Order: sequence, then structure tokens, then C-alpha cells
Amino acid sequence: MHKPSVKETSMKPILPAPHEQDHNAPPVNPLPVSVVLLALAIFGVEIVMSAADMGLIGGPAAAGWRLAAIEDYGFYQPLMAWMMETHVLRWDYLARFVTYPFIHGTFTHALFVLVFLLAMGKLVGEVLADWAVLLVFFGASVVGALVYGATFDTRVMLDGGYPGAYGLVGALAFILWAWL
Repeated sequence: MHKPSVKETSMKPILPAPHEQDHNAPPVNPLPVSVVLLALAIFGVEIVMSAADMGLIGGPAAAGWRLAAIEDYGFYQPLMAWMMETHVLRWDYLARFVTYPFIHGTFTHALFVLVFLLAMGKLVGEVLADWAVLLVFFGASVVGALVYGATFDTRVMLDGGYPGAYGLVGALAFILWAWL
């Protein structure tokens, strides 16, 4: 009787045999709708900003669109301080808590946010509902802006989707911890 060696039993093919492959499998892993919508919003804004930076749209005035968008939609700590001092809540100032994640300083900045968003969003979205993924992304963005505003007395604008993406990293860590 032949006894299989350790090498024979531990060596498994990396890919399934050709007759075992699923020919109806999608070419790209399916993503949750909420993650696709967030990624499209970030990507859409970045395409417009990059095209304007390169002079493809908007003419000479478009060179300042990115900075104008950061000034108009980025989180600005002095505005938060003003609302806290005067006890006046302005909707255009409050909107900045959820608009700043869609405006990025550079194409590379947006690209890395998209990588984190798509990777972490897919994993979190497989467990949580779409509304919960959006809640985590925007909740982390709001908390990130509040902490930034409370910690730093600065005139530097906060922009970019990293706080929301890191919120998804935290959600994934919680999911993995809960499964242990």
C-alpha cells in the first residue's frame, strides 16, 4: 500500500482545473452599490479637476478650479470655531463636513483614496448593508473634521477622502474582531 508523502498531500494546484472554472464569473469582483456611488463621485470630481488642471476644459480660468473647490467645499477650522462662538449654524458651513471628502489636492491623492475606498468598501460592504457603509464613510468624515477642528487652530483646509476610507478600515477591523 502506497502512503502519500507530505509533499504529495500538501501540494495543491493554485488554479482549478480548466473543467472546474466558472466561465460565467464576472471579470471584476462585484462591488456594493454604495461603494460604487462613492467611487464614481470622487472619480468624477477628480476627472473634471484634472482636465481643468491640464487646460482641457474651462480655458485659462480653470487653472484655479481645484483651489476654488477646496476653498468652497473643504473643511475650514475657523468656520467651525465661528459657529461654536456665535452659536449660529450655517448650512453652507455644515455642508463642508460631508463635501470635503470629494475634493482632493492632487490626482494622486484621489487615486490612493479610491484604492482604499474600493478595497475596504468591498470587504465591509460584503457584511454591512449599503446604508451602513455610507454611514461609516460619512460618519468617519464628520468625526475626522470635528477632531481636526478641535485639535488644531489652523488656517489649513482639510480636504480628501482619507478620513472616510480610514473609517472603513476601522469597520473592517471591528468586523474581523467580532468574528474571532
